[in-house]
Amino acid sequence: MRVKIEFIGEDAALVLETEGRRFLILSDLHLGYEVELAREGIYFPNQLPNILERVLKLLENYGVDTLVLLGDVKHRVAGVSWRESRQVVELLQKLKNNVNEIIITPGNHDAGIMSLAGNMARVVSGRGFRIGEVWMLHGHCWPPPQAADAKLIIIGHTHPMISLARGPGSRRKVFLAMKTSRSRFVRGLAGKIWEAKKAEYRSTRGEVRLLVLPHFNNALQGVELSQLLEGGRGISPLLRSGIFSLSDASILLLDGSRLGSVEWYVRSGGFWQ
Repeated sequence: MRVKIEFIGEDAALVLETEGRRFLILSDLHLGYEVELAREGIYFPNQLPNILERVLKLLENYGVDTLVLLGDVKHRVAGVSWRESRQVVELLQKLKNNVNEIIITPGNHDAGIMSLAGNMARVVSGRGFRIGEVWMLHGHCWPPPQAADAKLIIIGHTHPMISLARGPGSRRKVFLAMKTSRSRFVRGLAGKIWEAKKAEYRSTRGEVRLLVLPHFNNALQGVELSQLLEGGRGISPLLRSGIFSLSDASILLLDGSRLGSVEWYVRSGGFWQ
């Protein structure tokens, strides 16, 4: 099945076309993040109006029929604040009539999202779901064995950013693209979460590609690539495990153009970090 990826350029989003459908894919809206900032004495405007305006513009400009939210729709990890509750409901209410379907695969910040979504969105497993030959999930946990025969894995969670110059306004969101052999991917899954014997899997030939989306909420600071290479609990297990080589990953700007590898970027000093 043919899979077409369109990098929008104007925002941290993707358009995926497969099986006769067009999907707009976003990750890490973190609605309610400004509440956490306020607790630290940093007062930031409510980001919901900005997020809504941008999403509605993308839906109108790119003629998609399905909106996919790759987790961390809300920000609070434990429970749901009243502000998050209002913002999530308002977001879904204002978007649901502009697409045929909204799909949410929950992230580690999405406690209570199923209740908030109601009948406005379809909430699937946090371990992800399949669209044709593409498996999509937030990225905070391992995908299930069914993901092993996908040709492309798409995740968020990682918030990758680079610095293009010194001073404020120099940081840029980026995509990360990498690949591994299917046999290595199968072995990695088998060593973690495989419920069936690896021998029962029909093929380990070919490659699996991984595409990491940046965060959609402009208030988030993001994570510098040098910090991502250091690993840690906040990094997706798909990256932390070594199944995919993060240092060899390609850095893609929002329009999809390749800047270079992560290793090259970090070795060069991170462009005036």
